[in-house]
Amino acid sequence: MAKKKVEEKMNLDTILFKCRDILRQARNSGSFFEKRDMMLTLVFLRFIGEKFEDGVEKLRQDLIKEGLDPDDEAIKAAFLDDPTFTDGTYNLPIEARWSTIINKPAPELNVALDNALHSIATSSKQLKGCFVEGTFTTRNLAPNDIKKIVDEVNKISHKAFGEEKDLIGRVYEYFLKEFAVNATKEEGEFYTPHDVVQLIASMIEPFDGTLYDPCCGSGGMFIQSADLIRKKRGDISRINIYGQEKEPATYRLAKMNLALRVISHNLGEEADSTFTHDLHKGLYFDYIMANPAVIYGLTA
Repeated sequence: MAKKKVEEKMNLDTILFKCRDILRQARNSGSFFEKRDMMLTLVFLRFIGEKFEDGVEKLRQDLIKEGLDPDDEAIKAAFLDDPTFTDGTYNLPIEARWSTIINKPAPELNVALDNALHSIATSSKQLKGCFVEGTFTTRNLAPNDIKKIVDEVNKISHKAFGEEKDLIGRVYEYFLKEFAVNATKEEGEFYTPHDVVQLIASMIEPFDGTLYDPCCGSGGMFIQSADLIRKKRGDISRINIYGQEKEPATYRLAKMNLALRVISHNLGEEADSTFTHDLHKGLYFDYIMANPAVIYGLTA
């Protein structure tokens, strides 16, 4: 059993390396940032799709417990075709579900992926503005290349890698480290390691009130804090989260990440630098947490 767990833990880097290698060789794959954002968007679609599938399965089990047949056409139409979830899971349009995407023929994938993003953005106020229109059709990767990448992303699952982990943050960290060696220095982008975030959250114990991160990146600080609150049997609804991020793609990623975890948040209406344009000017916060390296790098 121990050996199996080690193998699963290592598989995420293996999958991401394969994706990175495919994108390196593909035509029209774009810059480092375009490759990274394409991958992060795919991972988001995978995760939100998996949560939807898990939600439907839970509904099926609840119906069975109530003595109802989830395969009966009338029951299916009433409860499962257009499901309502009470835990914040997003009810995805058919074209945005991962089960739809993964079964598309390779030549149709670029269009199908952009249709999925458009459907999610127009059906969810919270996710509006999270995606760049035409992400996949603009790049227009060859059918064989986009199919290979989607098949690799299909292997990434919370079931395999752990519900408690910030998997989107781990993917983000991987591409900052591996896709471009100088990306963090040149672009001012940092990812705070999981253990450091845990230490900061444990020290300040943000269990009630307002929590602020002036340079929130992909939202990892908030996610780890929310996990700590849940582990301490706290109430996440008693925390109001505020943040700001200057890099537009990372700002969109943070919104995706927090929405995926059903964490209510206010990151401002746009991406901008806290140091030149404070989007939360005049507000006071009970807790402030940030990567010390970010603050030092921006104020030095």
